[in-house]
Amino acid sequence: MRPARALALTAAAAAAAVAALVAPAARARAPEAPVVLLVAGESLGHLEPCNCQDGMLGGFPRRLARIARERARAGDGAGALLVADGGDLTGGPDARPAALEAKARAALDLLAQAGAAAVAVGEQDLRLGPRALRRLADAAGVPLLCANAREPGRAAAPFLAWRRVSAGGRAVVLTAVLDPELGDPTGALEVGPPAEAVAAAAAEAAATTPGGPEGPRPLVIALFHGSRARAEALLAGAPVDVIVCGHDQTEPGPLARLGRAWLVETARDARRLTRVELPTDGPAALAQLPLDGHVPDDARARARVDAYYREVRGLPLPPRQPAPEGGGLVGAATCTACHLEAGRKFAASKHHGAYARVTAKEPERAGLFECVGCHVTGHGFEGGFTSLEATPHLAEVSCERCHGVGGNHVAQGGGRGYGVKPGFPESWRATCVACHDASNSPGFDFLRALEAIKHWPDR
Repeated sequence: MRPARALALTAAAAAAAVAALVAPAARARAPEAPVVLLVAGESLGHLEPCNCQDGMLGGFPRRLARIARERARAGDGAGALLVADGGDLTGGPDARPAALEAKARAALDLLAQAGAAAVAVGEQDLRLGPRALRRLADAAGVPLLCANAREPGRAAAPFLAWRRVSAGGRAVVLTAVLDPELGDPTGALEVGPPAEAVAAAAAEAAATTPGGPEGPRPLVIALFHGSRARAEALLAGAPVDVIVCGHDQTEPGPLARLGRAWLVETARDARRLTRVELPTDGPAALAQLPLDGHVPDDARARARVDAYYREVRGLPLPPRQPAPEGGGLVGAATCTACHLEAGRKFAASKHHGAYARVTAKEPERAGLFECVGCHVTGHGFEGGFTSLEATPHLAEVSCERCHGVGGNHVAQGGGRGYGVKPGFPESWRATCVACHDASNSPGFDFLRALEAIKHWPDR
């Protein structure tokens, strides 16, 4: 038995040795896993959609759930996934410094949870000031990039110009630039030419690549915070492999070539997670993954968003402003006592009782300063809406929200000319889209909506 056993062991050892010799060769022949970039942008202060309409897309809780699903699907190749954000984390009507900081901090914490490899700086983010923004990003552990912004009089750049990461064993260089036309709304930064900044970042990264110029060339990805048209105008011929752009577009365009680079566009309000598969050879592949109600919330992200709501509810409100001229606010019931037909039309519209419906549907958010204004009358003004209990007659988008304060008009017994704007109907567009904007009312059709609330004779 011993010779046979020895022979069997010898044969097994030989087979193992052959396998050991063959395995490296097989591995060498295997193609590298493609790098997969998962990117969204322009959340514009919407940590999640307002849900003023059914079926709205976006939100960090859904985004992080999608990212987790992609990582699970990748399995052993999850290391080849890169998460990025195109900037404009903040936005919206609430410009209180403490509120802006709370929102930026929440968004950066959420991106840290997502494992973001790079976040571009957007012009909306700069409302905080570059130093405050950098402080928040550093505290969250999120790499904030902008290669073409400089603070006059300071040698140190306010943000990272680029960074190198490894994705599935492949070297990747990430950089970001801001469209100079968007610039810095505070005026604290000078924003230079994007092409020069991208070229300088790519050259610096190449010079410090392990293995030197003879080593494998890294994959270079540039996040351009600006529109597709501006990316095409400013970055044609840039020494990069991928350009991710996006600014104020509701539907992203197709994957395209721009010089040697693949041009990728994201959707505003971070409504979709843009997935770009980048093999070592061959064309890139693009998929726009909708962040809709079929994507369950990530539990940790849900908790962080809810913590933000609790934080901002405790912030002091800004001082109330004097009411616009016209006396005091009177409420729709006073108006409709005379304007009977207009009152019937108003009572049948969604403007009537708007705040009560929002409170029932979204109790966590209904009382937020940034949400209240579009569902009531006189928000932020003396004599205006304060609460559903104290001022129920103003807890809707009533007549005075569009036509102006009506106290004097009522006191004078009515009269022609009140609440009329020359240039009908276009003169009313700005009034409507102040709330029915692309973020909160996607697909809003001004003329169709005007017809739905028509309470005036044909003219």
